[in-house]
Amino acid sequence: MTLDSVYYKQMLDNLSEAVYCVDKERRILYWNKAAEQLTGYSPEDVIGCLCKEGPLEHVDSENKSLCDNGCPLQVCIEGGAPQETLVFVAHKDGRRIPITVKTSAVYDQNGEVTGAIETFSDASEMLQIKEMNIELRQQTHLDYLTGIPNKQAFMDAMDREWFRFNRYNTPFSVLALDVDFFKHFNEAYGRTMGDKILQWLVTRLRASLRRADIIGRIDGDKFMVLLSFSNRKSTMKVATMVMDMVRNEPCLDLPIAMTVSVGAVTVEENETLENVIDRVDKALERSKEMGRNQVTFWG
Repeated sequence: MTLDSVYYKQMLDNLSEAVYCVDKERRILYWNKAAEQLTGYSPEDVIGCLCKEGPLEHVDSENKSLCDNGCPLQVCIEGGAPQETLVFVAHKDGRRIPITVKTSAVYDQNGEVTGAIETFSDASEMLQIKEMNIELRQQTHLDYLTGIPNKQAFMDAMDREWFRFNRYNTPFSVLALDVDFFKHFNEAYGRTMGDKILQWLVTRLRASLRRADIIGRIDGDKFMVLLSFSNRKSTMKVATMVMDMVRNEPCLDLPIAMTVSVGAVTVEENETLENVIDRVDKALERSKEMGRNQVTFWG
Protein backbone atom coordinates (compact mmCIF):
# COMPACT_ATOMS: atom_id res chain seq x y z
CA MET A 1 0.00 0.00 0.00
CA THR A 2 1.34 3.41 -1.00
CA LEU A 3 0.80 6.18 1.56
CA ASP A 4 0.06 9.63 0.15
CA SER A 5 0.27 13.05 1.81
CA VAL A 6 -3.44 13.03 2.68
CA TYR A 7 -2.98 9.84 4.69
CA TYR A 8 -0.02 11.32 6.59
CA LYS A 9 -1.99 14.50 7.32
CA GLN A 10 -4.89 12.45 8.69
CA MET A 11 -2.52 10.62 10.98
CA LEU A 12 -1.06 13.87 12.30
CA ASP A 13 -4.49 15.46 12.59
CA ASN A 14 -5.69 12.66 14.84
CA LEU A 15 -2.65 12.28 17.07
CA SER A 16 -3.35 12.88 20.74
CA GLU A 17 -0.08 14.82 21.00
CA ALA A 18 0.15 18.38 19.72
CA VAL A 19 2.21 18.72 16.52
CA TYR A 20 3.26 21.52 14.23
CA CYS A 21 5.74 21.87 11.37
CA VAL A 22 7.87 24.80 10.21
CA ASP A 23 10.12 25.56 7.26
CA LYS A 24 13.74 26.72 7.57
CA GLU A 25 12.59 30.25 8.39
CA ARG A 26 10.39 28.80 11.15
CA ARG A 27 7.20 29.70 9.28
CA ILE A 28 4.39 27.49 10.55
CA LEU A 29 3.17 25.16 7.79
CA TYR A 30 1.01 22.73 9.72
CA TRP A 31 -0.91 22.75 13.03
CA ASN A 32 -2.90 19.74 14.25
CA LYS A 33 -6.10 19.46 16.31
CA ALA A 34 -4.30 18.59 19.55
CA ALA A 35 -2.21 21.76 19.21
CA GLU A 36 -5.42 23.76 18.88
CA GLN A 37 -6.97 22.06 21.92
CA LEU A 38 -3.91 22.70 24.07
CA THR A 39 -3.27 26.34 23.11
CA GLY A 40 -6.67 27.59 21.98
CA TYR A 41 -5.24 28.70 18.63
CA SER A 42 -6.78 27.30 15.45
CA PRO A 43 -4.74 26.53 12.31
CA GLU A 44 -6.08 29.78 10.81
CA ASP A 45 -4.53 31.71 13.74
CA VAL A 46 -1.00 30.43 13.24
CA ILE A 47 -0.38 28.88 9.80
CA GLY A 48 1.71 31.23 7.66
CA CYS A 49 3.10 33.07 10.69
CA LEU A 50 6.75 33.07 11.54
CA CYS A 51 7.03 31.32 14.89
CA LYS A 52 8.79 34.30 16.47
CA GLU A 53 6.15 36.73 15.17
CA GLY A 54 3.11 34.60 15.94
CA PRO A 55 0.96 34.50 19.05
CA LEU A 56 2.79 31.65 20.84
CA GLU A 57 5.55 33.77 22.43
CA HIS A 58 7.69 30.93 23.79
CA VAL A 59 9.62 31.83 26.97
CA ASP A 60 11.76 29.86 29.40
CA SER A 61 11.21 29.36 33.14
CA GLU A 62 12.72 32.81 33.82
CA ASN A 63 10.31 34.45 31.35
CA LYS A 64 13.06 35.13 28.82
CA SER A 65 12.02 35.01 25.19
CA LEU A 66 13.34 32.03 23.26
CA CYS A 67 12.40 33.19 19.77
CA ASP A 68 15.70 34.92 19.03
CA ASN A 69 17.97 33.08 21.44
CA GLY A 70 17.59 29.45 22.44
CA CYS A 71 14.63 28.47 20.27
CA PRO A 72 14.58 24.63 20.14
CA LEU A 73 13.34 24.74 16.54
CA GLN A 74 16.17 27.04 15.46
CA VAL A 75 18.80 24.93 17.22
CA CYS A 76 17.37 21.83 15.58
CA ILE A 77 17.29 23.39 12.09
CA GLU A 78 20.81 24.78 12.34
CA GLY A 79 22.45 21.72 13.88
CA GLY A 80 20.14 18.88 12.95
CA ALA A 81 20.16 17.41 16.46
CA PRO A 82 16.81 16.69 18.17
CA GLN A 83 15.92 18.94 21.11
CA GLU A 84 13.78 18.39 24.20
CA THR A 85 13.07 21.07 26.77
CA LEU A 86 10.48 22.76 28.97
CA VAL A 87 9.06 26.07 27.73
CA PHE A 88 6.04 28.25 28.42
CA VAL A 89 3.63 29.25 25.68
CA ALA A 90 0.89 31.87 25.54
CA HIS A 91 -2.63 30.38 25.52
CA LYS A 92 -5.25 32.22 23.53
CA ASP A 93 -7.07 33.15 26.74
CA GLY A 94 -3.95 34.94 28.04
CA ARG A 95 -2.61 32.23 30.35
CA ARG A 96 0.95 30.98 30.27
CA ILE A 97 1.01 27.20 30.08
CA PRO A 98 4.07 24.98 30.56
CA ILE A 99 4.77 22.53 27.77
CA THR A 100 7.40 19.91 27.10
CA VAL A 101 8.60 20.30 23.50
CA LYS A 102 10.47 17.82 21.32
CA THR A 103 11.85 18.95 17.98
CA SER A 104 13.32 17.01 15.06
CA ALA A 105 14.78 18.23 11.78
CA VAL A 106 13.01 17.46 8.50
CA TYR A 107 15.23 16.53 5.53
CA ASP A 108 14.72 16.47 1.75
CA GLN A 109 15.84 13.68 -0.57
CA ASN A 110 19.35 15.13 -0.69
CA GLY A 111 19.75 15.09 3.07
CA GLU A 112 19.37 18.86 3.41
CA VAL A 113 17.40 20.29 6.31
CA THR A 114 14.17 21.84 5.03
CA GLY A 115 12.51 22.58 8.32
CA ALA A 116 11.52 20.95 11.59
CA ILE A 117 8.64 19.28 13.35
CA GLU A 118 7.73 19.93 16.96
CA THR A 119 5.58 17.83 19.24
CA PHE A 120 4.51 19.26 22.57
CA SER A 121 2.44 18.26 25.58
CA ASP A 122 1.03 19.89 28.70
CA ALA A 123 3.68 19.90 31.47
CA SER A 124 1.45 21.30 34.23
CA GLU A 125 1.17 18.00 36.09
CA MET A 126 4.92 17.38 35.79
CA LEU A 127 5.69 20.82 37.27
CA GLN A 128 3.19 20.30 40.06
CA ILE A 129 4.85 17.00 40.98
CA LYS A 130 8.28 18.64 40.83
CA GLU A 131 7.15 21.45 43.15
CA MET A 132 5.64 18.93 45.55
CA ASN A 133 8.91 16.99 45.60
CA ILE A 134 10.85 20.17 46.34
CA GLU A 135 8.46 20.97 49.18
CA LEU A 136 8.77 17.43 50.55
CA ARG A 137 12.56 17.63 50.41
CA GLN A 138 12.46 20.92 52.28
CA GLN A 139 10.14 19.44 54.88
CA THR A 140 12.35 16.40 55.39
CA HIS A 141 15.44 18.58 55.78
CA LEU A 142 13.98 21.17 58.16
CA ASP A 143 13.18 20.75 61.81
CA TYR A 144 9.41 20.92 62.20
CA LEU A 145 9.53 23.05 65.38
CA THR A 146 12.21 25.65 64.66
CA GLY A 147 12.39 25.72 60.85
CA ILE A 148 16.18 25.28 60.83
CA PRO A 149 18.07 22.33 59.30
CA ASN A 150 17.54 19.04 61.10
CA LYS A 151 20.36 16.68 62.00
CA GLN A 152 20.60 15.08 58.56
CA ALA A 153 20.61 18.42 56.76
CA PHE A 154 23.22 19.82 59.14
CA MET A 155 25.48 16.80 58.63
CA ASP A 156 25.10 17.21 54.87
CA ALA A 157 26.33 20.79 55.28
CA MET A 158 29.24 19.51 57.37
CA ASP A 159 30.16 17.08 54.59
CA ARG A 160 30.26 19.93 52.08
CA GLU A 161 32.39 22.08 54.42
CA TRP A 162 34.70 19.12 55.02
CA PHE A 163 35.14 18.70 51.25
CA ARG A 164 36.09 22.39 50.89
CA PHE A 165 38.55 22.10 53.78
CA ASN A 166 40.32 19.14 52.21
CA ARG A 167 40.39 20.66 48.74
CA TYR A 168 41.07 24.33 49.47
CA ASN A 169 42.34 24.25 53.07
CA THR A 170 39.62 26.67 54.22
CA PRO A 171 39.21 26.47 58.01
CA PHE A 172 35.91 25.99 59.74
CA SER A 173 34.68 25.57 63.30
CA VAL A 174 31.74 23.92 65.02
CA LEU A 175 29.80 24.88 68.13
CA ALA A 176 27.60 22.50 70.09
CA LEU A 177 25.20 23.89 72.67
CA ASP A 178 22.19 22.94 74.69
CA VAL A 179 19.90 24.59 77.22
CA ASP A 180 21.01 24.06 80.81
CA PHE A 181 18.50 21.98 82.78
CA PHE A 182 16.00 22.13 79.95
CA LYS A 183 14.12 19.23 81.54
CA HIS A 184 13.29 21.49 84.49
CA PHE A 185 11.66 24.04 82.19
CA ASN A 186 9.48 21.34 80.64
CA GLU A 187 8.50 20.02 84.05
CA ALA A 188 7.75 23.45 85.50
CA TYR A 189 5.97 25.08 82.55
CA GLY A 190 4.94 22.22 80.25
CA ARG A 191 6.05 21.03 76.83
CA THR A 192 4.34 23.87 75.00
CA MET A 193 6.42 26.45 76.87
CA GLY A 194 9.49 24.27 76.33
CA ASP A 195 8.88 24.42 72.58
CA LYS A 196 8.53 28.21 72.75
CA ILE A 197 11.83 28.44 74.61
CA LEU A 198 13.61 26.54 71.83
CA GLN A 199 11.98 28.75 69.20
CA TRP A 200 13.07 31.84 71.13
CA LEU A 201 16.64 30.53 71.28
CA VAL A 202 16.77 29.82 67.54
CA THR A 203 15.39 33.28 66.75
CA ARG A 204 18.13 34.89 68.87
CA LEU A 205 20.84 32.71 67.35
CA ARG A 206 19.78 33.61 63.83
CA ALA A 207 19.85 37.30 64.71
CA SER A 208 23.30 37.06 66.31
CA LEU A 209 25.19 34.86 63.86
CA ARG A 210 26.38 35.61 60.34
CA ARG A 211 24.03 34.86 57.49
CA ALA A 212 26.48 32.25 56.18
CA ASP A 213 26.59 30.36 59.49
CA ILE A 214 24.42 27.25 59.60
CA ILE A 215 22.40 26.32 62.68
CA GLY A 216 21.05 22.80 63.05
CA ARG A 217 18.82 21.15 65.61
CA ILE A 218 20.54 17.88 66.44
CA ASP A 219 18.29 16.41 69.11
CA GLY A 220 15.85 17.85 71.63
CA ASP A 221 17.48 20.98 73.05
CA LYS A 222 20.88 20.27 71.46
CA PHE A 223 22.01 22.50 68.58
CA MET A 224 25.12 22.81 66.47
CA VAL A 225 26.48 25.79 64.55
CA LEU A 226 28.79 25.53 61.54
CA LEU A 227 31.14 28.52 61.24
CA SER A 228 32.92 28.79 57.89
CA PHE A 229 36.32 30.52 57.67
CA SER A 230 36.61 30.65 61.45
CA ASN A 231 39.78 30.12 63.50
CA ARG A 232 40.08 29.43 67.23
CA LYS A 233 40.09 33.09 68.28
CA SER A 234 37.02 34.10 66.28
CA THR A 235 35.24 30.87 67.26
CA MET A 236 35.68 31.54 70.96
CA LYS A 237 34.44 35.08 70.42
CA VAL A 238 31.27 33.80 68.74
CA ALA A 239 30.73 31.08 71.36
CA THR A 240 31.08 33.58 74.23
CA MET A 241 28.77 36.02 72.45
CA VAL A 242 26.11 33.31 72.11
CA MET A 243 26.39 32.35 75.77
CA ASP A 244 26.22 35.97 76.96
CA MET A 245 23.30 36.76 74.67
CA VAL A 246 21.21 33.95 76.15
CA ARG A 247 22.23 34.75 79.70
CA ASN A 248 21.54 38.48 79.46
CA GLU A 249 18.27 38.57 77.50
CA PRO A 250 15.04 37.74 79.35
CA CYS A 251 13.49 34.65 77.81
CA LEU A 252 9.71 34.99 77.41
CA ASP A 253 9.44 36.72 80.82
CA LEU A 254 10.27 33.48 82.62
CA PRO A 255 11.09 33.94 86.33
CA ILE A 256 13.91 31.41 85.98
CA ALA A 257 17.01 32.61 84.14
CA MET A 258 17.98 30.54 81.12
CA THR A 259 21.58 29.67 80.26
CA VAL A 260 23.35 27.46 77.74
CA SER A 261 26.48 25.36 77.79
CA VAL A 262 28.71 25.55 74.73
CA GLY A 263 31.42 23.38 73.23
CA ALA A 264 33.69 24.62 70.46
CA VAL A 265 36.29 23.17 68.09
CA THR A 266 38.22 24.24 65.00
CA VAL A 267 39.08 21.65 62.37
CA GLU A 268 42.65 20.38 62.45
CA GLU A 269 44.80 18.85 59.76
CA ASN A 270 44.79 15.08 59.30
CA GLU A 271 41.63 14.42 61.33
CA THR A 272 38.37 12.92 60.19
CA LEU A 273 35.00 14.61 60.21
CA GLU A 274 33.86 12.06 62.79
CA ASN A 275 36.72 13.20 65.01
CA VAL A 276 35.62 16.84 64.70
CA ILE A 277 32.11 15.91 65.83
CA ASP A 278 33.47 13.75 68.65
CA ARG A 279 35.65 16.61 69.92
CA VAL A 280 32.85 19.17 69.92
CA ASP A 281 30.59 16.73 71.80
CA LYS A 282 33.35 16.25 74.39
CA ALA A 283 33.75 20.01 74.68
CA LEU A 284 30.02 20.42 75.36
CA GLU A 285 30.08 17.66 77.98
CA ARG A 286 33.07 19.29 79.67
CA SER A 287 31.18 22.60 79.92
CA LYS A 288 28.30 20.80 81.64
CA GLU A 289 30.63 18.88 83.94
CA MET A 290 32.33 22.12 84.99
CA GLY A 291 29.06 23.66 86.16
CA ARG A 292 27.31 24.69 82.88
CA ASN A 293 26.75 28.24 81.62
CA GLN A 294 30.23 28.32 80.09
CA VAL A 295 32.26 27.66 76.95
CA THR A 296 34.85 24.93 76.50
CA PHE A 297 37.21 24.84 73.54
CA TRP A 298 38.49 21.33 72.83
CA GLY A 299 41.85 21.62 71.11
